[in-house]
Parts: sequence; structure tokens; C-alpha cells
Amino acid sequence: MATGDRQALQRLYKLTSERMFAILMRILRDRADAEDALQNVYIKAWRGAPSFDVTRNGEAWLATIARNVAIDSLRQSRKRLDEDGELDMVADPTRSTSTIHQIRADLRSCLATLDQTHATAVLQVYMYGLSYQDVADTLGTPLNTVRTWLRRSLLKLRECLESADDL
Repeated sequence: MATGDRQALQRLYKLTSERMFAILMRILRDRADAEDALQNVYIKAWRGAPSFDVTRNGEAWLATIARNVAIDSLRQSRKRLDEDGELDMVADPTRSTSTIHQIRADLRSCLATLDQTHATAVLQVYMYGLSYQDVADTLGTPLNTVRTWLRRSLLKLRECLESADDL
């Protein structure tokens, strides 16, 4: 591939595409998004082939590209959601509009009190449905550290939301 051999790219795709697609599905949880991301993985691999260190594991390199493409895709999709649309899922539709807006405002305010990385982990797990392991992989952090962050963050959020209710 590093020399521009398209057949090498085809062989790589045949050998690895199923595993890369599985990685993308685990992170993105949407078939269409994973299919788009898979195409981007091999485009990036093709472009990056000349700088690939042949002493490294090629499949691990490709899996890293897949993970990064998936993370970029998640970030892009979050940017497309407007702020209110993102939090519609947590508001009770049986409540009045003013109450829903207050809940959203309180939640945004409480999320802002968390460390940015911890808030991101909370949103990834509880809003986007990623597993703890997916978040750990995405952030490059040990799984137990992510679990601790989430536990502490949820306690802080509960405390913050309870104090907001008292006001």
C-alpha cells in the first residue's frame, strides 16, 4: 500500500474489514454511521500507509485509526445536535414546557460543574449509550478510572440537582 498498490488495499480490506466494522459498531451503534466510518478508515489507512512503521502491528494500527474515526464521527454528530435537542431525552414529556426548560437548564448547569472529561464520560454513557469500556477506550483511560469518574460524577450531579430543586 505504501507504494500505491491498490491490490494491497483490497487484500487488507478483505482481511480486516469485518473486525474494523465491529469496532465501529461498538462505538457508533448505528449501521449507516459505521459503514461511512469504515470507508474513512481505509481512506486514512491508504493515505497513512507511506508513514506506517513496519515493525508495528498493522491490525492494531488500523484499529487505532478505526477508533479515532469513530470518535471523530461521534463528535461531529454531537455538534449537529442543538443543545436543547440533546437534552430532550431526559425531560419528562408529561411536565409543562417551563418545567422541562428548567430541568434542562439545571442539568446543563450541573454538568458544567464537572471536570470536562468527566462530563463527557457521563454524556457518552448515559446519553449516547456507550459502554464503560467504550468510554475508557475512547479516552485512553483505564476502565476502573472511568467507573470511579462516573460514580463520583453521578453523586455530584445528584447533589447539584437536589440543591437546584431546593431553590
